[in-house]
This record gives sequence, structure tokens and C-alpha cells, in this order.
Amino acid sequence: MKTRIRILCTWLLLLPSILLQAIPWQSSQQVEVSGQVKDSKGNPLPGVTVTLTNGERKTGTQTDPSGRFHISAPTNATLQFSFVGYKPVSIPLNGRKQISVTLTETATELTDVVVVGYGTQKKVNLTGAVVTATAEELNKRVVTNPASLLQGRLPGLNVVEGSGEPGNEAIALRVRGVGTFSGAGNDPLVIIDGIPGNLGAINPNDIGSVSVLKDAASAAIYGARAANGVILVTTKKGAKEGLHLEYSYNLGITSATRLPSLITNSVEYMELYNQALQHSGQAKAYPDDFINLYRNATDKVKYPDVNWLDIIFRTVYTHNHYLNVSGGRNGTTYNVGLGYIDQPGTMKGFEFKKYTLQFNLNSEVNKRLTFGANVNFNYGDRRFPRQGSQDQFLATLSQAPMYGPIVPDGSGHYTYRGDPYVYHNKNPVAIADNVQATDRSYYVQSNLFVNVKLLDGLSWETRGGFNFSFQQIKDFRPVVPQYDWFTGAFATYLDVGEKGLQVTNGNTIYPVVYTQLTYDKQLGSHHIKLLGGAQQEYYKEDSLAGYRRDFPGTTLRELEAGGTDGQRTGGTAYEWALRSFYGRVNYDYKDKYLFEANMRYDGSSRFANDTRWGFFPSFSAGWRVAQEPFLKSASWLNDLKLRASWGKLGNQNIGNYPYQNVLKLGANYPLDNSAVYLGTQRQALVDQNIRWETTRVFDIGVDFTVLDNRLTFNADWYDKKTYDILRTAQVPGWIGLNGPVINGGTMHNTGWEFGLRYQDKIGELEYGIGANFQTFRNKLTKFGAREIGGNNIREEGHPYNTFYIYDVVGIFQSQEEIQSSPTQPFNPKPGDLKYRDVNGDKVIDSKDRTYADGAYPDFTYSLNLNGAWKNFDLSAFFYGVQGQKFYVTGWGIEPFAQSTPPTTEWRNAWTPQNTSASLPAIYVQGYGPISNMPSTFLLKDASFLRLKNVQLGYNLQAPWLKNAGISALRVYFAGDNLFTITNYPSLDPERGDGSTRFVNYPQNKIYSFGARATF
Repeated sequence: MKTRIRILCTWLLLLPSILLQAIPWQSSQQVEVSGQVKDSKGNPLPGVTVTLTNGERKTGTQTDPSGRFHISAPTNATLQFSFVGYKPVSIPLNGRKQISVTLTETATELTDVVVVGYGTQKKVNLTGAVVTATAEELNKRVVTNPASLLQGRLPGLNVVEGSGEPGNEAIALRVRGVGTFSGAGNDPLVIIDGIPGNLGAINPNDIGSVSVLKDAASAAIYGARAANGVILVTTKKGAKEGLHLEYSYNLGITSATRLPSLITNSVEYMELYNQALQHSGQAKAYPDDFINLYRNATDKVKYPDVNWLDIIFRTVYTHNHYLNVSGGRNGTTYNVGLGYIDQPGTMKGFEFKKYTLQFNLNSEVNKRLTFGANVNFNYGDRRFPRQGSQDQFLATLSQAPMYGPIVPDGSGHYTYRGDPYVYHNKNPVAIADNVQATDRSYYVQSNLFVNVKLLDGLSWETRGGFNFSFQQIKDFRPVVPQYDWFTGAFATYLDVGEKGLQVTNGNTIYPVVYTQLTYDKQLGSHHIKLLGGAQQEYYKEDSLAGYRRDFPGTTLRELEAGGTDGQRTGGTAYEWALRSFYGRVNYDYKDKYLFEANMRYDGSSRFANDTRWGFFPSFSAGWRVAQEPFLKSASWLNDLKLRASWGKLGNQNIGNYPYQNVLKLGANYPLDNSAVYLGTQRQALVDQNIRWETTRVFDIGVDFTVLDNRLTFNADWYDKKTYDILRTAQVPGWIGLNGPVINGGTMHNTGWEFGLRYQDKIGELEYGIGANFQTFRNKLTKFGAREIGGNNIREEGHPYNTFYIYDVVGIFQSQEEIQSSPTQPFNPKPGDLKYRDVNGDKVIDSKDRTYADGAYPDFTYSLNLNGAWKNFDLSAFFYGVQGQKFYVTGWGIEPFAQSTPPTTEWRNAWTPQNTSASLPAIYVQGYGPISNMPSTFLLKDASFLRLKNVQLGYNLQAPWLKNAGISALRVYFAGDNLFTITNYPSLDPERGDGSTRFVNYPQNKIYSFGARATF
């Protein structure tokens, strides 16, 4: 593998020079021409295409981030300068070697277009709630998963990075909150280059722009799959003229953001453990003579104080390479991106490598015919301990400090026990070294399109493509001996679950094709645009698994190398299909009065024939008030638009056969006195009349731009109601079958979203400030009988999964206080928690559980700062969440959970001498008065403000760059997750689960260095 990586890196370094030799440089009467391109306000323009025209041969370059360019050209050549939103300029050199160019805006706000469903629209004419971000805005951060780039950038889209595990970040995307409690889920639909795709599979550097369709007016064109919003991703396209080469490299020095501070002094650990056991009503575990061996030890190898977190967590180096080649000629453009990411985990045993290839081609055959292709390939290689990151973390925490992972006799053997008195979890180092599962995945998304201009204003587009994925997971569990810490004698084998090899192969195929007609016509002051089309989708997934138990060694990890005794096989497959018809009408009068209507008619195989088809309409209108005569004299006002929308969306992601009687093989039936026969069984009732889950959204918004386009602001208020929610019916247990899937619930969300941005310039200093703010409120309005599950309740009139727990009002200080208080469910002692008597009946029981806020944040917010001075640029991104709470239990938060060392804050726990403590008397997890009483004690405030990213860059300009053929070189230093302000204890507050175990793979703190060279 190392040899292959060295070869790849060598080619990456050689490829720029090889391609440079292929560039058709002019050879006679050449001069070096340099200069700077600015806009009408004197601001440098990066990314301007500079094309040299000399007969039929064309070469070119692009301006660097400071607007500067360098190019070799004949003395009599002409340079052409072009940039989106600006008028192109042609300048004859006439022997000059230094020129300055000013490009004039072409009424940018009137011509800027954004990607919407099945097409594009002028930004100023949008009537729906659509937010966009460009590659320049997104790629200020260097990340491995492109979904991370969207965090805090787009109002209405909430992005939670649930884990820092390489290749398994558990990123959750939510558009306007949680809209349903059904199995249909809350994930938005992701469209990549016109076809549904996987956002995590592409390289972040390949993204050209992102649009988020938040309301029904903008998303209804996708009908049955748009209830949770739509994210449209467009990958980069090639430049129209010349050849452009770019290479970037990033080195990230990565460590965990936050880890618990544990008590790792062996003597203190054992004494506190004994104290906790006694308070919990149990006998002491550690005798004094054993404690004294550590207290009086001179051999700190045999009697150590070990912090297992220091052993398992580490600082690692992440490498990110990206090479891009783009260009075009004679109406054909292309863009090729090649990426490689090497990401070891900060927790031992985890690593991820990702290879990406992206290719876009667009060719104008003539004035009427255009065709092209978009292809994305991804290969991922992920390695991880088979039990997963949470199990590896808790296994690390549950080790005592009195021993290490390797026995101290020099043999190199793994330790089983260094603590003869208390049980601990499996050895995490032995797991990381020997019990890694491998997940190798291949993903291809490709599509072809053709666009024909049939008549003036009438075009016909057909696009067809498919997504294909193949995944193989190999889970090999060897036999690993473990030895006693003190004697070095064999003790047992490592707990790996069931030994042997499990291989699981899975593949999916997902073809999609659509064809549509678009009519676009300007009739005087009236503009009309009509769209109509049809789409067909089909999805199939297959999986096949095999297992063998006994292997002669650990080298041959193939099924064929294992014995046949105890072997198992399994496999499954499922499929679904969706047929759709859709249309859109856009009308505007003088770009002032705007109207849009969308419709989609979907038929899904997941419903019975009589209820298979669903109709999803939407309507929206806008008024550009700034175009009215009474505001023409307001020179400070550039644009002001009011908009409103209403529409319906659907959700069909409910499983594949919910209306059919599905039989499961595996039931045993005794048909006579001597034999049992294998048969099938019915598992659930069915309702063949189930219909579409529907979401109705009403939205009101305002957009305005003032102060010569320096300040922009947008705001939205929405009312989102999901009804006919597809759920499992509540049925009594005596029926003997699970309830059927029915339409039986309603959920209501309302919220606000705000976006603000200001950009200006003072002398040579350019600066910008951007802020986003969003808040929503969730409520169940129809559910049925209330359901209590663990620490949460689902009940009409409250947010879904509201915390439902006991309220802690203090700590018992004396036996007298216990006797004068309401009767507790256990026999409390001084130092135990005191619970509130909610109903006033003087008895603490289940009737005293109460509702607690925090299942959803009060609001989320972000702040983006950027500045540039001469060749320097600086940016910072802050992200925050307020009001979020997590109910967390177990390892790391409760003392001595499976013997886990307590955190250092437990040194200040309640004792008869320390009665003012905020923590109760130290206890062992499982102690009834605390562990068996879900309460506000374990409900933790997870609000935080984090510096997600800061980056300082410098654009080098030196003579040797031109000699090396480099037109621009930017170097930078960046930091991610550098600091966090939070009250959340010990671990990272940015996670996905609100009611779960405390341990979670922490986010990564990264210091990175990088460079980007343009040739």
C-alpha cells in the first residue's frame, strides 16, 4: 500500500509539468505580460478568465485571489478578459508588458441565476424560499465530507456533525427541523447534477454551487421526495477557452477536541471506589494491603498510574490532495477533478482513505444541439474495530489505572486483568491491533444529457443516468490470548464476540431518466416560462453474507480458508419504483410582479393501486417593491422583494411493502409428535388503504439589498404541517402481531430564518461580515395514546420526544430532611438526590415525572468574517447552538460505570464535611436512587459557541513563479474547532443524539497547512 501511495504522489507531482508541456505556448516574439483586473469599484477580481487569441490558437490563464495574472504572449496579441456577471473586454497589447483592466458589472442582480428544480431562474425573480452558496464561499474550509461545508452557511439548513470518526461522521442534514416521526425519516433529497445522489461520495473541491429548496413552492417540483427539503448540488464545469490546471495540498494535524479528565491515580481510584460502593450499599472491593502495594510502590512499571485515554487517543496527520484540469475550445468544455484523502482516526483502530474522480463534459454541437455528461467515481476504504467507535471508547474508559494494555514482563502479551477485584471491559488496544473490520465501497454516479432547441424559446432536454454502489464488509475476529498483569500467566482469550469471519456484500442500482420541454418567451413587458416533463426511477438493493468460524491462522482472511462446521449464509433483496409527471409555470410583469405554480403527480410502488398516485401542487408570488415608481428616488435601496408561498409535498420513504402481507421464513411448526418443520409466519397486520404522508408549507419572506449592494438581508417565517403521518398503529399485545402501517399522526413546525451580509472596502482593506440565525418550534398535534419510552414522551400538545423525567431539587443533607420530605421510591441516604413532588401527594412515583425542555435547540446561529489586505486574506467562521440538551448516561458521566474512573469533578462530591457540593455523594452506576430514576441530574446543557474555522492566506508573487509556469500560488494556515464555549461536561457538545450513552467519538481539532497552485 505504501508503495502505491508513493507512486500516486509521484504522478501527482509530475502531472502538472507533463500537462504544462502540452500547452501550446507561443514560441516567437514572446513577452511576459502581467497585470491586475479590478471591478468598477476598484476591488480585485479573482478567477477572471484571461484568454490569448492568436489566429486559431488559444491559450489562457486565470487571475489569482488578488486579481493578478501572468501570461506569455506575442507583442501583437490580443487578450480577452471574461467573468460571470461582467462585460467581457478585449485589449490589444501593442508591445505592452504591464496592463490594468477594469470590468464593468452587467447588472449582476438582474442576470445572476440560481439552480432550482429541473432548471435555473434569475435570482431576483425567485418567489420561493431558496438559499444558495458558491464554491468560493464553501471551500474556505478543508474537510473530508462535503456536507460539513454547509454548516452555518445557509439559513434554514441545520447541519450536525454527529461524530469525528473517519469516514463515518454521522452528519445529519435537517431543513426546517424535524417534520415527521415516521420511518420515512427527516433527511432531505439530494440532487447532484440533476440526478438523486450521495453528497458524501463527492469531493468537496468538485462542488460548484449548492441551492437549498426550503419551502413547498420551490420543492414541490420534486413532489413525493421533497417533504424534508431539497439540496441541489452542481459540480464544477470547464472554462470556455484555454487549459487551466490547479493542484492543492493540505496537511492537517488532528487531535480530539475534548476528552474527560479522569482520576488516574491508582490509590485515589481504589479509595473512591470503596467509598462509592459503601454509599451504594455494597462491600468494599479493594483491601488495604492491595491499595498499599500502589501507595508504597517503587516499581511504577508494575504498579503504575495509567491514563488509558492517553494510550488510545493520539495526534494524527491527515493528507488531502486535489488535482483539477479544466478547459475548452470551439464550444466544448471539460472539467476533471482527481482527489485523494488519507484520514487516520484520533482513536486507535480507525482509518479512512477516499479516492474520487469527477468528470464533466459539455459540448455545443451547433446553435440548436448541446450534449454532455457528468460522471463521479468514489472509492472508500474504511477500517474500524468491529464493535464500533462507541464500544471502543467505553472499553477504554472502563479500564482501571492500576495496569496497562501490555503485561510488564517484556513478552508483549496483552493484559487481561490487572485488577483481581473488579470486572472491567475488554482490552481496547488488543481490539485496535487485531479486530479491525474493513469496509470497502465503490460508488459511481453518472448521467448523460442532450438539449435540443426545437424552436425560438422552445427546448427539449432529456437526461438519463444511474447510481451504482458496491460495498464489502469483512469482519474477521481472531483468537487473541490475554495474560495476567502480575503473573504473566495465560488468563483467557480476548472478547471478540463470535470468532471467525463474516463477509457481507451489498450492491445497489438506481437508474433515473427524465425528459422535459421548456418554453421561455418575452412578450413586451410580460415574461412567461413553461416547463413540463416526466421521470422514471427504479431502485434495487441486494445483499449476500457468509460466515465461517474456524481458521488455521490470521493471515488468510477469506471464507474458503475456514472450516465448514458452523458455516452460515444469508441474503436479501428489495426494490421500489417511482413514476412522475411534473410541471411549472413562471410569469412576471416587468420583473416586478412575480408568480409561480408547480405541480407533481407521483405514483409509487410502495402503495396499493387505489392509493398509489399523489398530487402535489404549490403556488407562490413576489412583489419587487423597489421597482415601483414611488421608490425610484430611494438611491440607497437597490432591491426590495416581498414573497409568499403555499404548497404540498409528499413522503414515500416508508419501507417497501407496507400494504402487503409479508411472510418471514424461520418459524418452526410441530406437525406431529416426532418432527418440527420449518415454515413461514406473518409478523404484522396490514392496511391496504394507506396513502401518502403529506406536508403542507406556508411561507412569507422578504429580501432587500441596500447601500450600493453592500448590505443584503433576507428573512422567512414558515408554518409547516405534516399530516397523515405513516406510522405503526398502536395495538394491544394480545393480538400477537405487530400493528399495521397506517396514516395516523400530525406534526406542526413553525419557525424564523434570518440572513445578513455586509461587504465594503476601506482603502486596500476589504472586509465582509455575514450572520445567519434560525429557530423553530415543534409540536405533536395528533398522535393517539401517549407513549413513554425511557426518558422521553410522545404526547399531543408537546414537542416530539420531549424529555419526561424527575426534577431534582437538591441533595439530602441529613436523615431528618429525608424523613420530613415526600416519600422517595428508594430508601435514600444523606448525599442522595432529592426529587420534586410534582402532584403534591407526598409520594415520589411515576406521577411526578415532568416535561423538560431541550429536545430541540432554542436557536442556532453562525457568524462569518472575512478580510483581505494586499496579498493577505483572513476568514473566520463561528457556529453556535443555544438551548439544546442531552440526556446522557453511563461511562464517563456516571462514576464507576463498569468500573470507569470518575472524572476529576467527583473529587468535590457531597460528603458530610462538604455539604455545599453540587454533586451527590459518589456512587457506583446502577445505584437505584440515582441510576434508576431518569432525572434532570443527567440532563446536560449542550449549548455551545465554537470557532469552527479560521484561515490566514497569502498569495505569493515572485519572479521564480513565472519561470516555473505557475500563474498563482496561495499558501495558508487554518484551524478547525480551535475553541468551544460550553457548559457541557467533559466531551464534545456537537453530536447527534439527544438521549443516549455519554461516550461519543469526539470532533477533531485540526491545525492545517496548505497550498494551491494554478498553472
